[in-house]
Amino acid sequence: MIVVTPPQKKKRETGGHWYDTSGLAAHKQPDGRNTTLRHARRQNLLPSVTTIIGQLEKPQLTKWKADKCIASAYERPPREGETVRDYQNRIHQSLKDEQTDILDFGTRIHKAIEDVNNNTFDGTQNPELFPFVEPFIRWSMNRLKRVTAVEKTVVNPQHGYGGTVDLYCVLHGENRPITIVDYKTQNVKNGKVNFYESWGYQLAAYRKCFKPVPQCVSLVINSNEPSEVVEKVWTAKELQSSWRIFSRLCRIWQDTKNYYPTERPNSGR
Repeated sequence: MIVVTPPQKKKRETGGHWYDTSGLAAHKQPDGRNTTLRHARRQNLLPSVTTIIGQLEKPQLTKWKADKCIASAYERPPREGETVRDYQNRIHQSLKDEQTDILDFGTRIHKAIEDVNNNTFDGTQNPELFPFVEPFIRWSMNRLKRVTAVEKTVVNPQHGYGGTVDLYCVLHGENRPITIVDYKTQNVKNGKVNFYESWGYQLAAYRKCFKPVPQCVSLVINSNEPSEVVEKVWTAKELQSSWRIFSRLCRIWQDTKNYYPTERPNSGR
C-alpha cells in the first residue's frame, strides 16, 4: 500500500452547499460565513444534490464506523483514571481524524483531476499523489474525446436543487453526444469495486439539468493503491429508477425543512 501524506491539517468547513436559481454557487455569505438554511430562505437558494441524498441512512458507512470504533477501542484501551465520557470522546476524535484524512484525500484527487482536465496539472508539485492520478490520465487518453466543461454548476429550479458536475464531456465510442462523469475515490481491495445506488441518484439528478439528456458515468479511483480506474455507464433504466427515488427525496427534504425554494402548481401543500 502507498501511503499519501496529507498536507498540514486544517479545520474542515462544515457548511452545506447552496446555489442560486441562475446557477451560481452560494456556499458562502458576503461576510465569509457558511450559508445556512436561514440564509437560503431569505435568498431563495437551492440545496445541493448531496444535501438531499444525505438524508438517507448509509448502511455501509454505518458498518464502517462501527468496525472502526471497535478497532480503535481495541487498539487504544482506557488510560488510568480516564472517565467513560473522556474515553468515548478520545475514541470518537480518533475516528473523526481518520475520516478527515479520507475526505482530504478525495478532495485532493478531485482537484488534481480537475487540473488534468484543464491542462494545468503539475505532477512534480504532488509527487506522492501522481501515482493515483496517472491511471485517470491513461483513461482520459483512451476515452476522453473532448472536455466541454469542468466543475460545472447546474441547477433545476423546477424541482428545487443544484449541484456541481465533475466533468461534462464527449467520450469515444459512445452513442450519446454528451456524457457527465462523476469521480469517486474508494478503498478498493482485491479488485472489488462497489457502485452504490446513491451514486445513481446523484447522477440522475444532474442529468435532469441538461438538454439533451446526457449519458452518465461513475469513475472510481482506488485510494488504497494506484490501479486502473473503473467506470460504470449507467443504463437509462437505472437512471429512471434513480430519478424516481431522488425526486421523492427532494420532496421529503422540502417537507421536513418546510422550505420550498420553487413553487409548483398542484403541489398538494
